[in-house]
Amino acid sequence: MHIGPREIAGFLHLGRSAYGRSVAATDDESAQSTPRLSRADFVTMGITFFSLGVTLQVLMIENGTSTTRAFVASSVIFSATSQFAYLAVRDGGGSDWAGIIAGWVVATRFGILAVSLNPRLPKGVVRRVLAALNAFDPNVAIAVQQSNPRDVEREFWRTTAGMMLGWFLGVGVGTFLGDIVGDTSRIGLDAVFPAALLAIIGNLLRQRDGLISGICGALICLLLIPFVPAGFPIILSVFGVAVALMLSRQPAVETRSAS
Repeated sequence: MHIGPREIAGFLHLGRSAYGRSVAATDDESAQSTPRLSRADFVTMGITFFSLGVTLQVLMIENGTSTTRAFVASSVIFSATSQFAYLAVRDGGGSDWAGIIAGWVVATRFGILAVSLNPRLPKGVVRRVLAALNAFDPNVAIAVQQSNPRDVEREFWRTTAGMMLGWFLGVGVGTFLGDIVGDTSRIGLDAVFPAALLAIIGNLLRQRDGLISGICGALICLLLIPFVPAGFPIILSVFGVAVALMLSRQPAVETRSAS
């Protein structure tokens, strides 16, 4: 499938809507500067995750996963990017373990998101554990911008409801359509995973550290592809982040030395 600039722009627009960049303020003057999920944003969130759920299920079933196993996996893992990473590694000839590790690497960001959300929530072990288990990019992005713990919790679960509603409906429909759709590349479903990742990292690539991480990760992949088993270049590309961290610390060290 050919993906031109227009298609990429469309996918990025969809991703930006899903990840909380199109939020509406309430009518309250005191809350005008605090982004909150409007009804339109709630619907957009649901539609986006519905699309991801359908796409993922169809791709998993097309790749030989049974309908029952695909449905259970998506219901338990609840991470489209991790499952897409697994499928990408397997399609590239990688082993099951390489695919699982690649999915785990992609999912590590959820732990970081949970850590950033935790101190902003109302006190209570159970409510914080439940929130941590459901910490994803869009709901945390909106929740942490609220002004008090009650608002943080309310907006977090409102956003989570939109995500889950769309996701599980999409998973159900995709499971039903899995044996009917046929060749996914014919209708463009093969472009969803790279487009979704571009939507997630698009803003990061505009920052110096993010751009360095991306370039270094890509170089690591290109250098290792001829020498290591399929899937491992993707896993090892995470060390691009370490390079960016080292480079970002150098100016600080030089500043202290000069002073």
